[in-house]
Amino acid sequence: MPGWNGLNIAWNTLREINVEDIRKEAELPLTIVCAGASEVCQSIARRLEQGTQRYGQTGPSPIHLVSLTTIIPDELRHADLVIIGLDRNVRLSARELTVIEHLATLNLPTVVVVWGMVLPADAGPLHPRVAHARLLVVPDPDSPDTNRQLAEAILDRLPASLHLAAARRLPGLRSVVAQQLISSVSFTNASYVLATALPEQIPILTLPFAAADTLVLTKNQAMLVYRLALAYGAPPDIRERLFEVLPVIGGAFIWRQLARTLVGLIPVWGVVPRVAIAYAGTYTTGVAAWRWFAEGEIVNREQLQAIGREALALGKAQAADLVAKARNAGNQHIGRWQRFGQNFLQKWRRKKAR
Repeated sequence: MPGWNGLNIAWNTLREINVEDIRKEAELPLTIVCAGASEVCQSIARRLEQGTQRYGQTGPSPIHLVSLTTIIPDELRHADLVIIGLDRNVRLSARELTVIEHLATLNLPTVVVVWGMVLPADAGPLHPRVAHARLLVVPDPDSPDTNRQLAEAILDRLPASLHLAAARRLPGLRSVVAQQLISSVSFTNASYVLATALPEQIPILTLPFAAADTLVLTKNQAMLVYRLALAYGAPPDIRERLFEVLPVIGGAFIWRQLARTLVGLIPVWGVVPRVAIAYAGTYTTGVAAWRWFAEGEIVNREQLQAIGREALALGKAQAADLVAKARNAGNQHIGRWQRFGQNFLQKWRRKKAR
């Protein structure tokens, strides 16, 4: 477990982060309207509302079940998301079709879920009136993949600014939101290391560092951990969350074990390995924190090494892709300057010849 000095350093780092903005984001109001076949909508709501609840309920469900035969579409203008649940075995009435068409004119973020249907291979695009909607066809509602597919479809249409608030109040979204957060922040840190082009390393490896860049990576990881805590319904007090999770992700544990795993796998210290380690370190920290907030699990050494290897493989792939794109962009930039220089030289020679 980290000592008091480690706790103080971590707390001083977190104290400089504006956690109030993150807390407000997690507590944003959210309204999701689910209209359509009663059994389908009830099943959708149940799947979204059930899940890991280590910290208890975080408020009433934001899902409102309504009937297509009684709702007034214009009253839904302020909804953050509309889910239309359809059953292939239940024929829509003329009134329901009219309401769906009216809802389409509102251009709200929409997911259309069709229960018990297989989409034909030659199926065309959605009708232009609902082209903005995400279509999710669920052949077998009892499939183990259904809940994840539903969560991904909803998050695909729900504004990104509401993802944290949605996960906090709907446990069925949490695992997908957690994975998206971990991947996003890992990519951000990897991109940052590449952009700075400085010898940014993991401190425990005792290699040269740029202190300012290390602070940026640490803060990004701290914000990732705090967002994961809020996504899983933890109380928003940052100090309590720090003391709760630091033994799980603290540098004395995570980075030393990760370093032992990675050092033997990276023979040459260059840009790509640095980017890969930035990605892997952030990814490993995120996964360890995710498991803690989701299930109260503390990863052991063997699990950490397995996560580290997986993270490093992902990090290497991301690093190679980022470096290739950076080189391509650099070559294009150099090419533009070369053409500019050639044109300038030609004009200068013509002018001199006169």
